[in-house]
Amino acid sequence: MAFHRVAARVVLAGLLTVPLASCGQEITGSSASSATDILYFADSPSGMPPLYVNETYSAPVTVAGGAGPYAARVTGGTLPPGLKLSGLTLSGTPTRTGTFAFTVEVTDANLSTKSKEFRVTVQDLPALSLAPTLPGGEIRGNTRIPVTITAPRTVRAARLVWDLPAGVSVSAAQPGESGGVLFWRQDGQRVTVDVGFKNVPRSGARVALLSLKVTKPVTLTAANLGFEARDGQGKLLSEKLTPDAQKARDEAAAKASAQKAATEKAAAEKAAGEKAAEKAPAAPAGTAGQDGAPVAPAGTPAPPAPTPPATEPPTTQPPTTQPPTTEPPVTPPASGGQP
Repeated sequence: MAFHRVAARVVLAGLLTVPLASCGQEITGSSASSATDILYFADSPSGMPPLYVNETYSAPVTVAGGAGPYAARVTGGTLPPGLKLSGLTLSGTPTRTGTFAFTVEVTDANLSTKSKEFRVTVQDLPALSLAPTLPGGEIRGNTRIPVTITAPRTVRAARLVWDLPAGVSVSAAQPGESGGVLFWRQDGQRVTVDVGFKNVPRSGARVALLSLKVTKPVTLTAANLGFEARDGQGKLLSEKLTPDAQKARDEAAAKASAQKAATEKAAAEKAAGEKAAEKAPAAPAGTAGQDGAPVAPAGTPAPPAPTPPATEPPTTQPPTTQPPTTEPPVTPPASGGQP
């Protein structure tokens, strides 16, 4: 009898435990499900990528939890001029620098909503540059030097020219993390590296890795380095010349400027001479010309031709008649006689 009572109590305890356990599982599951389905923003801790004026921009507003699809809208504040929120993407081209704050509200398929304020700063675009990352002191053995790009814009091709110190040569060159095509050559102490990009690399990306071989301790410098970067159409985006190339360009520019100034001076002197000739006064009346004839003032009608003087007939006088002269005859002397 006692055994039956104990058994009954065990069975009763078991029957009571089942619904209680079932109830606890439902609560736990509901709690876990609610935690999983909470709608929230899952942006990077560093925030949105940097924005630069007149630079194309596109960044996602990352949302997680809830139930997709999601919808987003700006409910407060001001977007940077030139940007718009379409779906969950903030895109456009900023047209003005400054700091802007705006609030984005997202809604999921269950009509759950979540809001967050974003604060972004639009800056002036830094200069595009291509430069090696150099060690702080001397290098005494083989060294690998990464080449990085800053503010790439729409770059698709770049060339690096570097005059290395004596005793340094390049033994190998490899593409960087952005991939692409790489060619290199060394002529004397000058190394030239050409890189092509399938996609625009990110700012700060390593675009090449140079392996240097040294024969003596040396300190590397970027003073004798130049580069150029071009877009997909070959347009020059940025350029930095080596010192000797810059000197040659400056000399050529100075020579061209001097030639232009001389040409403009000659043209100005010629124009001034022509203008002075046009304004010169006409010669006064009575002034003799080159042939000695008087020159009449400009605008004076020519004088009438002079009338020749009248010709008088010659005067006829009767001839003067003189009587003939009579001389006595001369008698020749007698021959041999005296007079």
